[in-house]
Amino acid sequence: MTLTYPIAANGEEALTAPKGLARTKSGARREIGQAVEFETEWLRPNPQQAEDWQAAVLTAVSYGAAQVYEAEKGGSIIAISFWKLVEEPAPVPARPKAGESKEPRNDHADDLYFRRGRTRQNRKPAVDPNQMDLFGGSSSDD
Repeated sequence: MTLTYPIAANGEEALTAPKGLARTKSGARREIGQAVEFETEWLRPNPQQAEDWQAAVLTAVSYGAAQVYEAEKGGSIIAISFWKLVEEPAPVPARPKAGESKEPRNDHADDLYFRRGRTRQNRKPAVDPNQMDLFGGSSSDD
């Protein structure tokens, strides 16, 4: 069984009147012709909405896009996952062509990084050569 998610602008629309159905993000983009992102909304319908949405909820549950939970006070909570329509697609960074050199990157290391000693290796502190005198001298001192 494969999961299929509705395509809509919000959770209520995804449940009641989706613009389409798709399994993958690329499938949703092809079907709608617009950028989408995966979203999950939690709907708390009032008793009248719960009755009106009953058939739509069962349909959404059957293709794996919705789960129904019981609230503490006996109502229902519907978690609907869907492909949400995005107004403007995120810009895609351009890849450099083969053979093109990348522009030099700015160095973001600052003085704070070097002041804190993060560049030093973990070294043992130097041992005081007189330290052994603290643990018992020669027995001739008595």
